[in-house]
Amino acid sequence: MSNKDANLDPSLGASRENPPATDRPSADAADTSPAIKASTGVGLLSRRAALASLLVLTLFSGVVHGFLDGRWSTPADMQAKGKLLDQIPQRFGDWALTESTPLDDGAARLLRCYGANVGVYKNEKTSDVVSAALLFGPRGPIAVHTPEVCYSSIGTTQVGETVVETISTTTRQHQFWSAEFAENSQPDPTLSVWYAWSDGGTFQASRYPRVWLTESLYKIQVAGPIGTASNEPCRVFLEAFLSPAERVMQ
Repeated sequence: MSNKDANLDPSLGASRENPPATDRPSADAADTSPAIKASTGVGLLSRRAALASLLVLTLFSGVVHGFLDGRWSTPADMQAKGKLLDQIPQRFGDWALTESTPLDDGAARLLRCYGANVGVYKNEKTSDVVSAALLFGPRGPIAVHTPEVCYSSIGTTQVGETVVETISTTTRQHQFWSAEFAENSQPDPTLSVWYAWSDGGTFQASRYPRVWLTESLYKIQVAGPIGTASNEPCRVFLEAFLSPAERVMQ
């Protein structure tokens, strides 16, 4: 039988190898032993360290989020880049600007753009008309607004799925989301919208542009008639527009 068993059985008396019960330290004494105190102190310090680490990580994530949303950027630097969009010519290929439409005050406050090139263009050969917007601003506001949400709020309904389209220039291969919308509850679509984002390089049909590790974003959006398989006005416009746009995007 073990010493532990002997101590638990009164009929066997105290074991020689164990001190009498009166010689053992009391529970209160054990609780205040140096080892227990040290262990308690270490546990308290560990909890404090964990809380401090959590606080640091929270503050750091806030700083990173603010940086990526443009809250910590230098407005003068960003506005200088945004002004470059004004250098896009009013005529390119078969297209000519017919109306320049600056962002209204509400959109400007919402998007916090550093620069924008917004207008209506007409193809002088086919007479097709499209509206186009190239925006540059903080990553957060520029990334979150998509046509599927915005157009649905003004009485149009998306028809079919959003698909990816590719357009190549002499130097880059761009990808765009393309969606079609019907107006006034009509069954057939009448409006085509193409859009994409860029960090200054290739335009991409991204599902999550808001998580890009960049301080600012460009967004392009073009809306026009559906057209035909051989003449898609939005595609034809972008094929002419992208090269001059590439020259002013940084």
